[in-house]
Amino acid sequence: MATLSSLGVGSGLDAESIVKSLVALERKPAETIAATNTKLETKVSTWGKVQSAFSSLQDAAAALNKNDFWTATKATSSDSTAVSVTTGAATATGSYNVTVQSLASSQYLASTPFANKSAAVGEGTLTIKIGSYTSDNAVPPVVTFNAKSAASEYEIAIGPDDNTLEKIRDKINSANAGVTASLVNDVTGTRLVLAGTSGAENAFQISVSENPAAPGLSKLAYDASTGGTSQMSRTQAASNAQATINGLSVSSASNTMTDIVEGLTLQLNKVSASPASITVTQDTESIRKGIDTFVSAYNNVVSTIRVQTKYDPDSKTAGALQGDSTARSLLTQIRDLVGANSGASSVFGRLTDIGMDIKVDGTISVNSTKLTSTMGNLTELKKFFANSDVNNSGNNGMSQRIAAMTKQVLDPDGAISSRTASIKSLIDDNKDKIERIDLRVASVENRLRAQYSALDSTMTKLNGLSSYVTAQLAGLNNNNK
Repeated sequence: MATLSSLGVGSGLDAESIVKSLVALERKPAETIAATNTKLETKVSTWGKVQSAFSSLQDAAAALNKNDFWTATKATSSDSTAVSVTTGAATATGSYNVTVQSLASSQYLASTPFANKSAAVGEGTLTIKIGSYTSDNAVPPVVTFNAKSAASEYEIAIGPDDNTLEKIRDKINSANAGVTASLVNDVTGTRLVLAGTSGAENAFQISVSENPAAPGLSKLAYDASTGGTSQMSRTQAASNAQATINGLSVSSASNTMTDIVEGLTLQLNKVSASPASITVTQDTESIRKGIDTFVSAYNNVVSTIRVQTKYDPDSKTAGALQGDSTARSLLTQIRDLVGANSGASSVFGRLTDIGMDIKVDGTISVNSTKLTSTMGNLTELKKFFANSDVNNSGNNGMSQRIAAMTKQVLDPDGAISSRTASIKSLIDDNKDKIERIDLRVASVENRLRAQYSALDSTMTKLNGLSSYVTAQLAGLNNNNK
């Protein structure tokens, strides 16, 4: 028997619409649950924002708890073209007059010109020794080379495959011998140029052992000591930087002098006829910036929770966390914490003492003038924020207490993670419910379609029988006329 192409053809009913309406009604609970999940997912996302806000506050508090935060210094130079300066964590405040007598330099050697970079030089062994050249007071002076150590001696074999100028350059560079090789081209040809590291103790000597069958490598020999053999020319000698700091002579192999004054880095840029005045002062700007960052991070936590837990009567909308007891508890905890008195400092006990007021909405407003004045006593201000007392938590500073709280809140087993996990569990349970409802709805739809299909078949048969009976009756009437 032919099958029906659409429900209702046989019965004349709009069976397809009937089935769809009944199926939609059956699936209504799933849609309600899905809408609930959408709200729950918004809560998860919102808790992510709260977690991010607490994480920023934790970082800001940790910064204030570091000792070097409160000892930060900055330095200025009256002549940065001669001497520039930077400070470190251990730099003490003070003033220094720095005069530069000479800059550190590296030894430079240049070979005689060759035709080009592919010119064959010769074969054998180059031995590079790192050390220093010294001279005595004899007339003429006797110059002696003093190697640093056996470890500062490098042998570089030059074979038939390595004997061109460019390949010798590459072999020297790959030896990591403390000497850098390069090629210089001009109208006279191509020359091999060797440069050492700056400092008198980083000069170098080059001895050559030639292969008699392929001579020529001795053109790269250099020894400035008395009686030494040199075929390369020294264009610059290795020397130390020389300077005076407050009248004290100092020397350095580099033009960057680190920790000659503890924590201070001096960059010598040029020889100076007059001293550059270096002034190291407390970096109150960076301290103020750190405190402002802390306040901003705290305010962000409070504002984020308040916005997400309040109801707006004008728009008649509620925040994603309205009615959430965990969110309300966190807000109460942090507001109580910053509002409490502290025994950390004998001078500053509350936020108001340092120029900070807690507003009605729980955020902190800063009286810039008062805070600037408070920073005149950094010792006590540091205690107010960063003091740590393992025996009495009431003497802990503000940032220490905030750090402890945020650690608990952000812990994997803390309030935010636990609340988020609980919501995600509800979402998963709801997804399971929706899946079960969908299975049931699919079964109902199959049953309804089977029932209406059977109805269509039955109605088709009845309609056919009705047409047959009608035709027979019509025939009888015609025969009786």
